Amino acid sequence: MEQFYRSGREAGLENSKRNRHIFFVVAGIVVVGIGILMVLSYYFSNRCYNDYRVQNKLDRSDSHNVRYLYFNGDLLKCSRSGISIMDNTGKSLQNGGFEMSQPQVDMAGEYVVAADVTGKQFYVCNGRDEGRTIETALPVVRAKISRRGLVAVMVQDADSNVLGLYDPYNTAEKLLVEIPTNVSDEGYPLDFDISPDGQSIVVSYMAVNGSAVENKVNFYNFTEVGQDKNTLVGGKTFEDSMVGRIEFVGEDEVAVFHEKGVTLFEHMKQPEVVAELKSEEAIRSVAYSEDYIAVVTGEAETGQQTFSLYNLRGKKRMEKKLSYAFTDMKIYGEEIFFLSNHSCHILRANGREKFAHEFEDGIEDLFPTKNGSIYTLVKTDTIQKIALASS
Repeated sequence: MEQFYRSGREAGLENSKRNRHIFFVVAGIVVVGIGILMVLSYYFSNRCYNDYRVQNKLDRSDSHNVRYLYFNGDLLKCSRSGISIMDNTGKSLQNGGFEMSQPQVDMAGEYVVAADVTGKQFYVCNGRDEGRTIETALPVVRAKISRRGLVAVMVQDADSNVLGLYDPYNTAEKLLVEIPTNVSDEGYPLDFDISPDGQSIVVSYMAVNGSAVENKVNFYNFTEVGQDKNTLVGGKTFEDSMVGRIEFVGEDEVAVFHEKGVTLFEHMKQPEVVAELKSEEAIRSVAYSEDYIAVVTGEAETGQQTFSLYNLRGKKRMEKKLSYAFTDMKIYGEEIFFLSNHSCHILRANGREKFAHEFEDGIEDLFPTKNGSIYTLVKTDTIQKIALASS
């Protein structure tokens, strides 16, 4: 009997050792497998492509007056006779007709506005109906649209400008608010933008007094807070640094791009500076998204360009020297596009290059799609659905 129990214990110990051995072997295989997956994942998420494969090609029959823009993963085609939304295979998703001599387009969320610059109308669509055309009393300078479909329109008179807030879908009264600007008092409006909720507008002005030039930014708010202050809730002077561009980069955050850097504001009911991104060198190009501010300083001719990427709190995420020339810079998600007539470079937000290619014939633009590995290449005679590759 004792021998029986001893044999049982020895068999149990042997089984236990065998199980532990199997466990460690399996665990080792799992660890090695995870390691291989991590290496492959790192490789494919950081590799650089230098070529591409065409998966679909659509011949262009339009004129050179037609522009193609990125719109929520699809393409927005704009011409003097209307706009249309299409995917990168050429399938039409929406069409809207108008007649404009010089259409200028702005997009936010599902809404699009096309304004007839120097004309007296603008057109708004949302992808669900035939759109709305609104007539203005004075010639249009520029229009911006919010994610709610509210439109800020700057019109020009002989000695003044008027900024109007419109609701194209309000059947009772489309013009909600007017902000008159006397050039002799405020100066010349240079740029403006409307907040995503349509409740705030930020405008930059340049005033010339003799030989002195003063640049400033005004903040207007149309909630009960702004109504108590005749809509003007704040302002900031930038002295002789011209403010060339204003963009809302969040629900309640705005970026002011000026000659000496970028100033980030928040709290549009009571605006305050979040961060000042100043540069000792001349700023060559800027871009923005809902997550990042990108700034390029230096000169392409000398090969001494510096690319800096910041978050919306002004913290620098990455800095990198650029050796290639470009004419346009855009941010899509975690990728920064640098484009010229014959080249494209895509830089990841982590600083690693994703795509670098010189095109033998000219290109007009390159856009991402809803599939992260597929892009839309707009050329002078075709629109191509492409996948990145290595030669």
